[in-house]
Amino acid sequence: MRRLFLFAVVVLATLSGYSAAKAQLGPGPFAAFPSQSATDGRFLGFGCAGLATFEQNVQVALAAPASTTSFDLNIFDGDTGGLDGAAKRHWDLGTRQLKFSLYADPLRIGSTLPTDLIGQWFGNAVNPTSGPHWTSSAASMPDNAWWDATVTNSALAQAPSGNYFYNFVIETDGACGIGEQLESSLKIAASNPMNFRTPRFGLVGGLRQTVNDIPIIYPGSTAAAPLTGSFLTAPTTYDGTFEFFFTLPGGETELRLFDGDFDFGTSTLVGNPSGVPLDPCFDEDDPDTPALYTGFPFLTIGATPEGVSGPGSPPEDNFRDAFRRGEAGDPNQIGCVRYEVTDPDGNVYFNNNPSGSFEWEQFLIASSNSAFQGDADWVYSGATLPSGMWKVKVIGLDLANLNFWYADTCATRPAHAPMPGEDPTEIPRVAACSDESIYLLGDFVWADTANPGVLDPGEAGIPGVTMELVRPLDGVVIATSITGDTTSPNWPACVASNTGTDTNGLYCFGMDVPGAYLVRVASSNFDPGGPLAGQTSTTGGDSQLNAIVLTNVLTYDFGYHAGTVNTASVG
Repeated sequence: MRRLFLFAVVVLATLSGYSAAKAQLGPGPFAAFPSQSATDGRFLGFGCAGLATFEQNVQVALAAPASTTSFDLNIFDGDTGGLDGAAKRHWDLGTRQLKFSLYADPLRIGSTLPTDLIGQWFGNAVNPTSGPHWTSSAASMPDNAWWDATVTNSALAQAPSGNYFYNFVIETDGACGIGEQLESSLKIAASNPMNFRTPRFGLVGGLRQTVNDIPIIYPGSTAAAPLTGSFLTAPTTYDGTFEFFFTLPGGETELRLFDGDFDFGTSTLVGNPSGVPLDPCFDEDDPDTPALYTGFPFLTIGATPEGVSGPGSPPEDNFRDAFRRGEAGDPNQIGCVRYEVTDPDGNVYFNNNPSGSFEWEQFLIASSNSAFQGDADWVYSGATLPSGMWKVKVIGLDLANLNFWYADTCATRPAHAPMPGEDPTEIPRVAACSDESIYLLGDFVWADTANPGVLDPGEAGIPGVTMELVRPLDGVVIATSITGDTTSPNWPACVASNTGTDTNGLYCFGMDVPGAYLVRVASSNFDPGGPLAGQTSTTGGDSQLNAIVLTNVLTYDFGYHAGTVNTASVG
């Protein structure tokens, strides 16, 4: 049985992208969602018709480290149905405008309280160009170009850890009317200290304004040529792929991904006008998806019940050759849309049967210890799923086809800036998942020499000690941290909150959820050559259990002494 389970933190990326970075506004380097290219055709999609989620807002959590004072938030094509400088409209269908609202959200709970509002902008309106905590590049959001808001970090957004958190809400400016059509396509990008997380979003290969968009998707062509001529071998900026990345913590036994309205199915078997035979795609019932979506972590009102098979609308594969995308390297583009998930160990889990038209499906990856492995699409042989960075690659997504995901998702950025003579579109994209946290727990391991059990002035921290965060329920190690590691995602906040005498022995774990947590000094530290070889605890042992309530807990301190401890001096 090929079964698998996991509720994903996914990251949207693309294979192309750095060439349009100069069009973005601000210092960069930029993290982008789904890409930072102005010409690759990959967009977030918002609409009125179809699944109920088309009209629900999208909430993107933004994180900035404690050490930063500001960040830049860019929106590409934030208008709907507007005109560019040449009086052309791009990517959008309809005229209803989008509303963009930025809220302080220090506990990362998705706050939309009026008292937390930092700034608000409308896609088709004339907006103010500044506020108490921000300035913008223009009063109106341009068509087919970037707009920027430079935001000064607000004390309203500062969490107990010292890091800053915001909730960026994108929504229509009102409920859609009966029969109203809307598809608005846009991209988001931000300067270095940002992290994007969103529970639901639409993705689309943009091609709504055919006359204006085709010359971008098919560079050098006329607007009509791809629809009427021989274009199957023509160069294109959109190859039908999207890439996502997400971080999975240690100790997880299930992973769940949710895809919606993937239009898996074929209504015609011949391409137009090429006459190329197309593969038949049939949406089969997915046994691990309840027919009425019972237990799904989001509303599914308006979705077709699972198990009602049929082609999409527009179908996959689209019968128009100019819109259709297939397997990479397939000149006839006859593949069916699918996606593959790759874990940190390189194992690949295929989904060759995603959702059909107006339908949701679950893709479940489970470990051998999971109670759900009998329902999973794939089963991983280990007791828990591999922790670290996972990747999702969607293949064969047609143009002008709005699809949906439900998952926490990171932004991405190019692995490096273009080198002389390097094709920017060939630079791989990497996940831009910063892991700033709401709370800290830690924080000091030191050489206890003068007064065992008490941290005295001048006693130095011990660098290189591996610390383990252990789940008390079952003893599973869910994270590790090393003292003195300046690359730790919460390092600036950890330094600012340090209760020790230096940063050599400093460590912090970042937490987002209050509760009891066990911290343990890893046994490997005492091996020959280890940082604690031959040393003994002066503070009561090698582990501590404490609880986070509504603030940091920085009392997980550990003293060590070489040789016999002078217990008479303790206390």
